Amino acid sequence: MIDTKFKWKLADNDSSATVDNLEKELGISRILATLLAQQGIDSTEQAKKFFEPSMEEIHDPTLLHDMDKAVERIEQAVEKQEQITIYGDYDADGITSTSLMYETLLSVGANVNYYVPNRFTDGYGPNMDAYQRLIDNGTQLFITVDNGVSGKNVIDKVMAAGVDVVITDHHELPADLPNAVAIVHPRYPGSNYPFPDLSGVGVAFKVAWALTGEFPIEELDLVAIGEIADVVNVTDENHALISYGIQQLRQGMRPGLAALMELADIKANNLTDQDIGFGIAPRLNALGRIADANDGVKLLTSLDENESQKLAKEVDQANKERQNLVAEIMKEAEKQANSLANHQKKTLLIVGKGWHQGVLGIVASRIMNETGKPTIVASTDQNNPTLIKGSGRSVDSFNLFNALEAHRELFTTFGGHPAACGLSFEQGNIASLQTALEEEANQQKFDPTVKQPLPIAMQLEPADVTQELYNDIQRVAPFGPGNMEPVFELNNVKVVDVKTMGQEHQHLKFSIVSGKENLTVVAFGQGNLATLLSAPGQVNLAVKVSLNEWRGKKSVQLMLEDLQINGTVIIDERTNKLTPQLFSSSDYYIVREPRLRENIAPHVAPGYTLSIEEAIKTDFSGQQVTLVDCPSSEEMLKQIFVEDEGEPATIRLLLYQRKSAYLAGLPTRNDFAQLYRFIYKQKELKWPMQVQAVSNHLKINMDRLNLMIQVFSEAGFVTIKDDVLKFNEPTNKTDLTQTKRYQKQLAQYKVEQQLLFNDAATVAKWLLEYLNLE
Repeated sequence: MIDTKFKWKLADNDSSATVDNLEKELGISRILATLLAQQGIDSTEQAKKFFEPSMEEIHDPTLLHDMDKAVERIEQAVEKQEQITIYGDYDADGITSTSLMYETLLSVGANVNYYVPNRFTDGYGPNMDAYQRLIDNGTQLFITVDNGVSGKNVIDKVMAAGVDVVITDHHELPADLPNAVAIVHPRYPGSNYPFPDLSGVGVAFKVAWALTGEFPIEELDLVAIGEIADVVNVTDENHALISYGIQQLRQGMRPGLAALMELADIKANNLTDQDIGFGIAPRLNALGRIADANDGVKLLTSLDENESQKLAKEVDQANKERQNLVAEIMKEAEKQANSLANHQKKTLLIVGKGWHQGVLGIVASRIMNETGKPTIVASTDQNNPTLIKGSGRSVDSFNLFNALEAHRELFTTFGGHPAACGLSFEQGNIASLQTALEEEANQQKFDPTVKQPLPIAMQLEPADVTQELYNDIQRVAPFGPGNMEPVFELNNVKVVDVKTMGQEHQHLKFSIVSGKENLTVVAFGQGNLATLLSAPGQVNLAVKVSLNEWRGKKSVQLMLEDLQINGTVIIDERTNKLTPQLFSSSDYYIVREPRLRENIAPHVAPGYTLSIEEAIKTDFSGQQVTLVDCPSSEEMLKQIFVEDEGEPATIRLLLYQRKSAYLAGLPTRNDFAQLYRFIYKQKELKWPMQVQAVSNHLKINMDRLNLMIQVFSEAGFVTIKDDVLKFNEPTNKTDLTQTKRYQKQLAQYKVEQQLLFNDAATVAKWLLEYLNLE
């Protein structure tokens, strides 16, 4: 059995009266009515308001703290033609914030430029050297977007030097705030703003609105990108802002975005929040990770078609480079994560050498998702070999910020929040940091074996998955925190056409049987599941519903979130070459040959390399088992598994075989007769010195010839002493195929024929039937 990665939690759909009413009054499907009810919508009026967000839901910008001060100072700078510099941030929210503020100030006639800091040279937030350079170049007013509230040391110095700063931000507020002209923030202590979860671009939008006195609808496309990229709560006014922003994006008014979407194969007329979250935002983020985020602002604000095409290609190329960097680092990071030393740990500290700093957070997130463990991925700094910089990611049940905050003495820099952090530390503190993480995991009573919850909207049959269902689901969009995209459960599906995709086979694609046309299921980054699905038992899936468009044809498809395979799963990894990487998982390894067992033992946890005798005595119920070399008989297989009280979770087949009985072939009656006549005529042979010559003469391969000699010896036809083989006249008629040696070879031949020389599906089917594990 392959159990679920998450704990599936089926929604309570008992509000049947509400669902009945919504279905009847609105004339919608029962599934859509159920999804609305799960959002707390229990009347047709609420539903209509949800389907068609109103501008009235978007709060008055003047309610934000210090908005009046910010507008007054900006207007003064515009009137006096003071040099205004927008100081942004290098992620997608920061790039869109900078672009929006820049366009707004240009529209009111400001003398404005912008500066997006470099992740590596400037770091996050206000940097004094960068501010000073900008002041030296004539800046008289700074407006921060998507940063600033944590920059007291810098901003106070800038203000003291006579250059004003207006802060617009949404990040966590420190206890000691900068002495800026204004701090526009939705969560400012004591303010009355009704919704706290705007992103940086949402705050910038409110400033633009208040400054111009007009609702800047043409900027909502930028708002949608920034807010979705920053994973803000999509309820309240964000629901309306993002919904209207997606409508703007579908109209394709910005040349840069149009060019970028074309490269990303995003169709503007069908654009969804998923296209933004997984297509547009990662490309903008890639600039800040490995290139210059200022190019992102140029891309979003350019009106020149040729420049837009050029910039879009640069952005897309940066994203490809980012993907390649992540793939390279993941190989080494996964090795460390799966090492014996890390198996028993609750947290992971993975340290590399020369890894690109800009993608470490992505790698940490992926390792965390694979292992369920809070993970810090770090690497030595190129400019300072003794300094290590990294990023951390954590699950909901472990507060990473609190865990590290208690050990600030270990870090040269540190910042973050419960789910993510950035940090740097000296190389000598690696062991201390790992110990601190484990201690904090115990302190917080964190258990990585406890599954994180996966909410399931409802159970469906494959036949329920149609394009109409997809359209219904999109009526509940946009999705994000507060309105998560629904996940559906499909039980006992039949899986066919399992394939991997990608240059490194890292992605998975398969189909499930559904009426006339099978349904495609895609799982990015889960190519390793292909072997599990090659001949599965009962399969249950947790999926999201998406739409695939290829050459103008649209088809509904499923995106895999999680799966469960009931019964023992046969994993086919048969090989004629054994490498240490094959022994990295926490399996029981059953090895028939003693010398091979000795060679493997150092690569496996103590007690997990078993002889056949030890395996027969071990209960493998619910365990992962690897058959390293091929058993000597089918009966040996039964001895290993049939006496167990339960079923193994997996049986992985390496089935290494140095010499193959099947390829050598069993001797025929004619082979025996030919050899008998030859020995009878020769009477005496030098053995084994003449074995090669005899093999060549009789045209019988040496493995089969040696077997026949052993059979003759057991039957008494020959004796071998002092390297001399002599013929013995038989006294009784003997059936050579009934000798112990022949029967042993026959058993080996049969089990090899079954396990080594059939396709994966046939092997799995036979093995499950033979061991009664179906």
